[in-house]
Amino acid sequence: MKSEVIHARIDSNVKNDSQLILNKIGISLSQAVDLFLRQVVLNKGMPFELAIPKEEDLVSFAENVSSVDAGKPSEKAKQIMKLYEDGVIDFETAEFAIMRLHHE
Repeated sequence: MKSEVIHARIDSNVKNDSQLILNKIGISLSQAVDLFLRQVVLNKGMPFELAIPKEEDLVSFAENVSSVDAGKPSEKAKQIMKLYEDGVIDFETAEFAIMRLHHE
């Protein structure tokens, strides 16, 4: 029987986006957290690899997203990559900004 309650502060965009995806596969956010924690127990650690994204990953991502200039990152994408390289923004923000460029 479930009797414990967890309170966590989550970015509202992450929560909302996650709920949309989870709703499509038919599970609640609580069920997803429960599944995650069960996997932590089964794996005796994180159920996936944790790694610091590399700059090459962002370049590769930008090239894959870009359909202009024969797969080369656009000037705006290069500016975003420079901000990431300089430590002004983190990988997730750079990735999000590049995706937004693709949808413009």
